[in-house]
Amino acid sequence: MKAAVQALAHVRAVEGPPGDNGQRPVWHMSAQGVELLSLVDPEGRVQRQEMTLLDDHYVWSSGEGLLTGWVERGGGAKVNPAAATIRTDPQLLPFRLVRGARALAGYEGEDRYILHMKRVLALAREGLELRGEPAVPVRPQEPEEATVTAAPKSMPGLLRPWAPPPSASKFEGLMMLGVLILGLLVGIGLFLWLL
Repeated sequence: MKAAVQALAHVRAVEGPPGDNGQRPVWHMSAQGVELLSLVDPEGRVQRQEMTLLDDHYVWSSGEGLLTGWVERGGGAKVNPAAATIRTDPQLLPFRLVRGARALAGYEGEDRYILHMKRVLALAREGLELRGEPAVPVRPQEPEEATVTAAPKSMPGLLRPWAPPPSASKFEGLMMLGVLILGLLVGIGLFLWLL
């Protein structure tokens, strides 16, 4: 996981145009299995982030807090990565949180979006440690056995049980597809120019 995060540090972010709500997407993706999507308001503040780190998934949004989850890969996901589905844990799972925080702890770059997610996971991990949760990421035997993790009063809004994500317009999905296509065309153009 740490190697995957370091690979993400060498990826240039792709920024999209503002959506209907004025937020613009900033997307980082590495071939090592890490993807970070940040939604930024017109003032430059991060409002929402989604990070996939190998098979773990993290969602943070302003006002909603942090959620953990996992990537469920269908039978054809190796051929078609779009066949994968993101599943949200019924409650925040400490083993996923600690694993993500440890992976990002070694990041020493200057990308403000990666640093933001690093801080979110580090603060959430500190909250676990303050409550006496184990610092070792231990996977529970059954996901249903995991306990609900409540936010400490000193950190409101950081750790919360599952809540439905904010609604997104259909335009945002098309916009992300457009950003991906634009990125591919720019990459191909740069490759041809270098030849």
